[in-house]
Amino acid sequence: MALIRLLELEHFRGIASGVLIPTPGINALIGPGDSGKSTLLDAIDLVLQPRRSASFGDADFHNLDVGKSIVITVTLGNLPPTLLDLDAYGLFLRGWDAGLGGVFDEPAATLEPVLSMRLTVTGDLEPKWSLYSQRAEAEGVAKDLPWSDRVAIAPTRLGAFASHHFSWSPRSVLNRLSDQRASAGQALADAARQARAAFGAQAGVQVADTLKIVDETARDAGVPGGEGALALLDAHGVSFSGGAIALHDAQGVPLRSLGVGSSRLLVASLQAAASDAAKISLIDELEHGLEPYRISRLLHRLGSKTPPSDRQVFLTTHSAVVLRELAASQLWRVLRGPDGRVSARGIGGEEEDQKTVRANAEGFLAPNVLVCEGPTEIGMARGLDLYWTGKGQASLAYLGVAVCDGNGSNMFERAACFGRMGYRTALWRDSDVPLTTAQQTRLDEGGVTQFAWAAPYSTEQQLFHALSEEAILALLDIAEEFNGADSVAQHCKNHGVTVDRDVVVSLGLSASERDALGRAAGKGKWFKWIEPAEKVGRTVLGPYFEKGAAPLPKVLADLRAWMMHDAPGADGEDNPVVI
Repeated sequence: MALIRLLELEHFRGIASGVLIPTPGINALIGPGDSGKSTLLDAIDLVLQPRRSASFGDADFHNLDVGKSIVITVTLGNLPPTLLDLDAYGLFLRGWDAGLGGVFDEPAATLEPVLSMRLTVTGDLEPKWSLYSQRAEAEGVAKDLPWSDRVAIAPTRLGAFASHHFSWSPRSVLNRLSDQRASAGQALADAARQARAAFGAQAGVQVADTLKIVDETARDAGVPGGEGALALLDAHGVSFSGGAIALHDAQGVPLRSLGVGSSRLLVASLQAAASDAAKISLIDELEHGLEPYRISRLLHRLGSKTPPSDRQVFLTTHSAVVLRELAASQLWRVLRGPDGRVSARGIGGEEEDQKTVRANAEGFLAPNVLVCEGPTEIGMARGLDLYWTGKGQASLAYLGVAVCDGNGSNMFERAACFGRMGYRTALWRDSDVPLTTAQQTRLDEGGVTQFAWAAPYSTEQQLFHALSEEAILALLDIAEEFNGADSVAQHCKNHGVTVDRDVVVSLGLSASERDALGRAAGKGKWFKWIEPAEKVGRTVLGPYFEKGAAPLPKVLADLRAWMMHDAPGADGEDNPVVI
């Protein structure tokens, strides 16, 4: 059955122009909010779903400009024999080159034969469906697919609500499960008659006074038809069709009463069972109403763990759980530029790409990614975010920045991976271990901005070297809170330093004492998990970094500038910022 090879859009809603070249199997569309993911699904549905008409308004035109027509073209490959008939479709058959990802108007032996279906909507808001080729357009020939063929290639769509699929309504998935059709037939007609009679027997008693008045009035008015009137159900009000037949559970409760998640899971499974009839499925917000373990099951039913076949699934998601269950090669990042141009870029299929998706799925859902070396930097980034938002500044969520774990030595590859996939990426690391030439090259190739301490300082050493004595005492308070005072004192003693708070306040700390405290903090892992590091960021770095020794304020100010999209390296210079 037919599969989509190419989707092209012009002037449709928030999309000035857009192209998607999907693959067989699952195509998961991810990206920032309002990037056009759901619009792509709507476009496919509008072109391929068999319908006589569709409702359009001025808001469906890009920027409300009704002077430019909406044009949506879906190019279909893997055509069944009926659509390869040269007599019927010879003028419209085109050629698809999978290697180049392009369509040629003239078919050729080396190209896959394809048909392009086009929907055009002009300022009169009247939609027009037709097959398209440049040859046919030049000759002024217009043709659409027969209704039966359109039904055969029609996609199934699973939205937020799936209750209509639990009855034999015209677009229900139940009609695709087999060739059998639910019919009202004689049985339903008899049921309608019995319902009318039973209602009349009961209603006659309840409205007897009214019926008596009607009878007397009819006699007086000389209207014989009104004499002896009965209260029965309107014959049109109890007519039945296939849509009146619905699924119920064993207790007789309609399945449309199922919860949102259960309904979507069952319908999606039914769609999978009906895949021989419907090869294309559209699912918006796949995770809606589903727990993580049910998300996994739903994706499995859709074919997430099976090799790509002659079936296509287009889905949108904002869930990290969904991403972790999918292969990197099944993910498409959708981006919309300031000019309304939408692009869909594959995430990749290398082993390192898959590892990064598994470890940092949240990062793929944001436009900007800050890869942190480990929990210390992650916690401090979160703490600084809390401090800045407490001061009325923009949050990381508002700025579209995801904070991801680089997992120590893996941070270089993970940052490079995000950068290679087109994400605006920064790496926040310490400098106790120098970068290799290969690591630096990978980061440069990915356009990764680096924020790093001066060699050979770790993060803990840099804090104790650069912050004021007041801030250092606050660091020690946090260390004792999370590690215990005795443990902190022993770590200090092991590195040859004893902290007398009164002396620190009055005389300060020497360079050697600061160095010893930094090494004690690192070896003792005072801030090596997120919670204490977050408190450091919120209560120490935030309030005190501007008073710290130069150039600590510049590093954190530059980091904040990058978060605010005014980063060093935005002009193409991605050199490390060091102190």
